Amino acid sequence: MALECFNWITQLLCGRCDDEEVLSCIRRLPDCLIIEILSRLPADSLLRSIPKTLISSRYFSTLHLKRARPLLMIHCGNYYFLDKEQKLFVFDEREMFMEVVIEDDFMINEAKKHQPRLRYSCEGVLVFSIVYSPPIYIIFNPTTREEVMVEHKFKHGCLCAFYYCSLTRQFKLVFERIENSLCRYFIYSLRTETRKKIHCPTPSLMTNNSSPAIVNGAVHFLVNRDTKKPNLTYMPHPGGSCSSWKIHYSMSLLVKDDCLSLCQLFIYKNRLDIWILEDYEARLWTKKCNVKLVFDNQGITKSTRLLCSCDYWGTIMNMSWIIKPLHFLDGELVFHWYYKGIFMYNMDHNTLRNIQGPEGSRPFTCYTYKKSLLTIA
Repeated sequence: MALECFNWITQLLCGRCDDEEVLSCIRRLPDCLIIEILSRLPADSLLRSIPKTLISSRYFSTLHLKRARPLLMIHCGNYYFLDKEQKLFVFDEREMFMEVVIEDDFMINEAKKHQPRLRYSCEGVLVFSIVYSPPIYIIFNPTTREEVMVEHKFKHGCLCAFYYCSLTRQFKLVFERIENSLCRYFIYSLRTETRKKIHCPTPSLMTNNSSPAIVNGAVHFLVNRDTKKPNLTYMPHPGGSCSSWKIHYSMSLLVKDDCLSLCQLFIYKNRLDIWILEDYEARLWTKKCNVKLVFDNQGITKSTRLLCSCDYWGTIMNMSWIIKPLHFLDGELVFHWYYKGIFMYNMDHNTLRNIQGPEGSRPFTCYTYKKSLLTIA
């Protein structure tokens, strides 16, 4: 609609204006101005009205992505009911759930009996895993409708990251492969279908299924022990030393105002601490606030923790899947509390509010999302 209005205004001016000089100015709008206007339009309008050669160009798609508002992607899958269809919802700026229609012939629906799960979301592109042997991954852009299938190539190993490299303008997967009790890491490019080995055999680094945080052009992971290997640099997390590496399961990395952020969950204290790396070079962390995780007079110890009938460390590791920080949005920390919904904590007013999922009490997974015109392959 916005694009139609833009065209209508231009035609109206040209039709009613007799001044040839003014008409000439309108006809000769600079390309940079046209791109500036178009980059502010919704992605759906652009796909309907603008040639693909323009919107898929590196400059335009990157500019449009920078201006895209962070949203949330909700996946209501068929984890427990094989007859349930896959459903995607976008939680938009109006705080409403809008369903993303997925046609039957898309790979994610064709594979629904194998229970595809949403694993990662990066720059508007989603990664679903399908439990085959070996596993299969479906990479899908809901805006452009592009999808790619990748088969897991390693007998012993797993997918541990998905990110977008702005330098090469490519989406990449990071695989972990176990070799003689050590782990090697491979970067797989979706565009070139090539893989590159990171030459740093090491004990397993990854501790949970969280998406990596990208700051200053580097991909940041939480690791389960110190490492100073050539291709991996080490940075201590805030809060002092840990009594066990398993505590790292209670931590998540996010990005706030282009700064690295760490959230740590204290299960037995019903608390979530938020740290910001305000000085990247000096590695100076600042503790911003702590979120009291009590809602309807119930904290973790009286509700969700009961689902984890484990020992102390088992509870901590399981809870990292149940309460997951997602993003900072308009001054609020957004996190997903499994079986309870989406929560937003206002850091300025110290308030916590709850938003129910799109289908009531039905379980769902949730990731950050942007409407993107970036191509996958």
